[in-house]
Amino acid sequence: MRKGEKIYVRAFFFVALSILSACDTFPMTPSEFEGALERAPLVNQSMSDAWVTADDAELVLEKALGPVREQRILLTNRTALPGENMIILRAHGKELATMGRFQPLSLISSEGTPFPFERFNQVSFRTVEDELGTMNYAVWTNQAQLNCVLVFRRLDAATRTVPVGFAVIDMMMRNCILGTVEEALKPARPHAIGYAATAQGSDGRPEMLSPLAGPQP
Repeated sequence: MRKGEKIYVRAFFFVALSILSACDTFPMTPSEFEGALERAPLVNQSMSDAWVTADDAELVLEKALGPVREQRILLTNRTALPGENMIILRAHGKELATMGRFQPLSLISSEGTPFPFERFNQVSFRTVEDELGTMNYAVWTNQAQLNCVLVFRRLDAATRTVPVGFAVIDMMMRNCILGTVEEALKPARPHAIGYAATAQGSDGRPEMLSPLAGPQP
């Protein structure tokens, strides 16, 4: 991880961990937690347990550590580009009113920004607003119908997409396709991320799954 990125990541974890450390219930430093979360094992989940809807989903993985739960949804990659098309969803926080600013770098691994994008601080992002809030995304293209997007956004309890017991879900997606930029962005649009995979409420509308109990073995 680059020096500038590490500062932002540690700042994100410090906010979450400082709350817990005040209660003497989570004796890990921010840097220790950062490393432990990255090393935490991922557990295979049912497709119906996905926190969001993704038509091209192939695999759902989940892990948990302390105050954070993370789900990774592997998307189909029909291109020859290396790396995975992936949605990373990180649920954390207990009170929406106490949440700090969204820190996108907290979702980037120690290997850096997903290929084929440049270093994070060199990537040019575009911003759009929709019914779920703000979506920031960058585009890479070979000018021959091969398009990649790198998306960041935060989903909060006001959007009714957050697992019970958490305040927000922070999201990152890399999606490379043979198609248009808009097609690459589809898994990050409200119709896909506004609801869980298959859960339905009493009125028949999709809703978030029941209280998140953690990865199922």
